[in-house]
Amino acid sequence: MLGLIKKISPIQQLARRAPPFYPAARDFLRRHDGMSASARADEHRRLESALVTAARNARAYADLSDLASAPLLTKGEVRANPSHYRAKTLLPVSAGRTSGTSGASLEVARSFAQVMFEQAVIDWLVAKAGLNFATAKVAVLRADTIKPPEDRAPPYWKISADRRIATLSAHHLDDETFPAYADMLDAFAPDVLYAYPSMAIALATLSTRAKRPLRFKLALTSSEELPPPSRAKLADVFGAKVIDYYGQAERVAFAYSTEPGQYVFHAGYGKVELLRDAGGAVEIVGSNYHNRAQFLLRYRTGDQIVLGASSDLDAIARGEVSFAGVSGRASDVVYGPAGEVFLGLNHIPRPFDQIEGLQIVQTGPGKVRILVRSEQDRSDALAAQILATARTKIGPVVDIELAFVDAFHKSAAGKQPFVIHEWKPAA
Repeated sequence: MLGLIKKISPIQQLARRAPPFYPAARDFLRRHDGMSASARADEHRRLESALVTAARNARAYADLSDLASAPLLTKGEVRANPSHYRAKTLLPVSAGRTSGTSGASLEVARSFAQVMFEQAVIDWLVAKAGLNFATAKVAVLRADTIKPPEDRAPPYWKISADRRIATLSAHHLDDETFPAYADMLDAFAPDVLYAYPSMAIALATLSTRAKRPLRFKLALTSSEELPPPSRAKLADVFGAKVIDYYGQAERVAFAYSTEPGQYVFHAGYGKVELLRDAGGAVEIVGSNYHNRAQFLLRYRTGDQIVLGASSDLDAIARGEVSFAGVSGRASDVVYGPAGEVFLGLNHIPRPFDQIEGLQIVQTGPGKVRILVRSEQDRSDALAAQILATARTKIGPVVDIELAFVDAFHKSAAGKQPFVIHEWKPAA
């Protein structure tokens, strides 16, 4: 028995690949691949001009003359005046939320065409492994909540009604439950493992330890840093091609890697600028070409690239030269006393617009302290709501306490991590 059936309506099945937007996006990506350098430059100028014209429909950019004249934009500024960056659209808008290392959530809006374009880019990327993401069988191992962490009885997954997508619980995966996962994956026989890097590595480690081989044609990872040794482990253990990609909930820039240590920005996705600070760190700034619901122009992501063989920032930003990776995307997890891994923590602050931020500190084996900054509300009721939300991601083997604070911990480099590990299990 594969497990619970997750029903998907025909509308949901169509929602991310609907004509005419999705076919148009795939056609654009095909044409972009085949363009000469001069043709691409012309195309990017056209995209930038169209973006500026459309952005004038948002209050913040009503008088915008060109993209270069737009001021650099921060997440805090958007949080303070979200409506200033929105525009009315005829078609429905997809709403989402950021997570980010600050722990402060931001509501984002994506136009119908942007949702299609995002799916087209990911499908285009999967096609580089010789697979069709719309028809391949996929095992998803990210931060989906299948059931409460304390429910230890199988199944630990849900299967789509068309039996093409298996969504696995990351919160239940450990030595004790692995045999059930392995049996399910053997029976399901997925082509693609679509996972957070930390959970893909956890699955590979358990597979090796149990001497129970698992095979995938492709391991598609995103949302966390994928160090080269981890990438090599996934390829070796799963016999898979590994593709990693970088993006954000704000959808302002997209980069991908089909080879170890080589990431490339997709210049047709959005305009990328790279800002080097006094200490030499290089920050990603992006402007999405395709979102007509929310305009985040020259948006500071807070993420930094790791340079590779080239230091030509302009060529890297144009997607002509690769870079080594993105820092600031390391796995944000907490550990149980026996090394259990709990992730998806960036979902915890999302429901709470009244807080300014949230930080998680692993203080000991199976002990976590959640720090909350909130000027509006420091009530027991809010604390209870945050703790209840946290418990949907962190199992009962971890003790959680909460404190309201005026400031968060910062690293020696002045950064404010979302998760701080004062304790980690032995490797």
